[in-house]
Amino acid sequence: MMVEVNEQTLFIVDEVSDIVKDSIEHLIGSELYQQNMVNKWTDSVVENCLTRFCKLAKPFKYI
Repeated sequence: MMVEVNEQTLFIVDEVSDIVKDSIEHLIGSELYQQNMVNKWTDSVVENCLTRFCKLAKPFKYI
């Protein structure tokens, strides 16, 4: 059985990894660890990543 892969359904690991790394660097950067900020940072990084993933216009679900 041959699975057809087209550009629309191709998951590009490097592109997704770059988005995650860029989001972390942009939102947290060189901030010192602060336990009271962890939840806020996590929410911000996830929100930023999901927004950027949606802009890729790929037919995937991100969880």
